Amino acid sequence: MSTTRLALLALSFSLLTGCASGNLFASKAPIKGDRERRKLKDPTKLDLAYAKWQEQIGNVTEARERYQRVISDNPQSVEALLGLARLDQVAGRTQEAEQSFRKALKAAPNNPQVLDGVGQFYVSQDKWPAAIDLLKQAQAAAPSDTAIRFHLGVALAKSGDIAAARPHFVATVGEAEADYNLGLIMHDQGKLDAAEQYFSQAITRKPALEEAQFWLGEVRTEKQTKTLLTGASARNRPDLQAPAGAIPTTTKFQQTNIVEQRLSPTEAFGIQQTGIQLPAGAPATVSTIPADPLPSGGWGSPFGANRSAPRNPTATRSTPWQTLMGGVSTQTATATPPNELSRQQLEQMQNQR
Repeated sequence: MSTTRLALLALSFSLLTGCASGNLFASKAPIKGDRERRKLKDPTKLDLAYAKWQEQIGNVTEARERYQRVISDNPQSVEALLGLARLDQVAGRTQEAEQSFRKALKAAPNNPQVLDGVGQFYVSQDKWPAAIDLLKQAQAAAPSDTAIRFHLGVALAKSGDIAAARPHFVATVGEAEADYNLGLIMHDQGKLDAAEQYFSQAITRKPALEEAQFWLGEVRTEKQTKTLLTGASARNRPDLQAPAGAIPTTTKFQQTNIVEQRLSPTEAFGIQQTGIQLPAGAPATVSTIPADPLPSGGWGSPFGANRSAPRNPTATRSTPWQTLMGGVSTQTATATPPNELSRQQLEQMQNQR
């Protein structure tokens, strides 16, 4: 048992020793790397190549560290300055990026790569005159550089000068590809009709250009969707045809004052008597209009709120006027009507019907 325990202890000690030695080696690695770097013939060139590689694969932290190491060795390294400027531009630090671009341009004002880099930066900022001027200088300094000429074509097309941009595209990528690139730029700018035209031309020139076929379908789908969403409101609506005798929909009504017409007790009593025909010999029922005195001393509306007049529980017949009044009390014909109308006057009013 003791032998087994000793073996386990020895194994654990060896593992711990190995881990410790590994940690020590890892901690000394940077120091050994620095020493090895000093032994290189051109360490700055190696750091610059490594920084560009890290920038391409998206390792921003490592790329920035290596670019800064190059600048510490050579503050006038335009490639390192351009690299730092590109990293700042991607990170959204526009002012820092412009400062680095200007430093590179000041260090090498005739360098085509510097002119191209600064020109592309101004393209991203929509500063077309400055961008086109720098890119033209870059093309003049390196006429055979197709990348610089392509960038010049992009700047011209985005600025709206399609006629000047297309020859640069044709010279660098070809006829069909030139139309394809112009279609992409038009699409990015929201000009769907122009984009559809260029993509169609690209497919006509090269039917096998799958990218153009894909984007042509995308543009047409976007146009259909836009038509569905906004087409109803954009279409001209016909004028509504009103039927004969109807008021036209364009008629403008003017506000008018409504004058309330009040009936006197005599007029109300006369309307009630002429509005219903009683059978011969039947007792006539009359409606007593409650008097709602107004502050001015006149008579209130029959639709007033004062309905405290006594009701006749023996009344069995109601008139349309009573139904409309909604609760006005009724009395028999023997009651004295308002304004003391005689029986002869009542008979004359009935005969006038």
